[in-house]
Amino acid sequence: MGSYNSGWIPVNSSAGVTIKDFLKIQLDMQSRTDYKNWSIVARVISPIKNADNKEFPVNKLKFKFGNYTTQQYYSKNYPTTAQLGAIQGDIAMNFTRSYFIKNSQVSTNTNGEYGNILLNYDLIIEGGSYLNNLKSWNNYNIQLELTLLDGFSNVISSVVTNTFSMQISPQGNYPNTPSFSISVDGSATNGELVFSTMSDYINGVRKEYINGLNVSSDTACEIQVSSQNAYLSTSSSNNLDLNSVRIQLRDTETNKLSNEIKLSTYNQTLLTSSQAISGKKYTIIYSTAASDQKIMNSKSGNYSTTLLYTISPQ
Repeated sequence: MGSYNSGWIPVNSSAGVTIKDFLKIQLDMQSRTDYKNWSIVARVISPIKNADNKEFPVNKLKFKFGNYTTQQYYSKNYPTTAQLGAIQGDIAMNFTRSYFIKNSQVSTNTNGEYGNILLNYDLIIEGGSYLNNLKSWNNYNIQLELTLLDGFSNVISSVVTNTFSMQISPQGNYPNTPSFSISVDGSATNGELVFSTMSDYINGVRKEYINGLNVSSDTACEIQVSSQNAYLSTSSSNNLDLNSVRIQLRDTETNKLSNEIKLSTYNQTLLTSSQAISGKKYTIIYSTAASDQKIMNSKSGNYSTTLLYTISPQ
């Protein structure tokens, strides 16, 4: 595994910036070894500071999967995006690992023939009034550690990217604009609903992730959720309708419940706030209905999808 990047991030306004195909991750294979359910994870190596000792918030740096190209073996055995396992939606960076590719079904066994997959990622610097305090002629330097894991989270390969630099120009346009942040924290990043007894199928299951969602906004806002995939799916291509899963939020401080929605690919509003909120925490509640025939008639297996929580001005 190797990588290269465009190297330079100019930020000139509080709108932030998106740079297409900024980061490229190259996988070169010439092997008879087949790693199952492999993944690619990334983390920022150290705090993003400049010579003025100003620190850029790491979670405002994001990447988004764009496209991929193949050569030789993989051009003849072309993988689909679903098989590739690329995480869709914005991927917020952190000092701990974030998934770029998760549980890929693409075979690494090329029978000794050379094969290449080149993954292209857009870089996103999230917009917001926070940028006004970070203006400087001195650059912010960033390095990522990229790691290729097998299905048991063992390291297959690891690489540190070349340093890329960002300047938040003091001559830019930084009016006060709404600033938002939203993150799924702790064990809620891998939520589970487990059916282990007949009672679970008859009565439905419910799982709460306390403080699973952390939200801040300096204006009135709404929180929405959607699925990035059309179905809950297994590695053996069995599907389950998304609307079998219900989602609700509970304010950790007041215990007030949000709307309860059935999961779909459309953005659905869980709750609205008529005022600014700072560091608000919500418990995420996943559940299923009693005696859901779609679940009861499904084949056993691990069904999964990727959820996208979003925050926007009201």
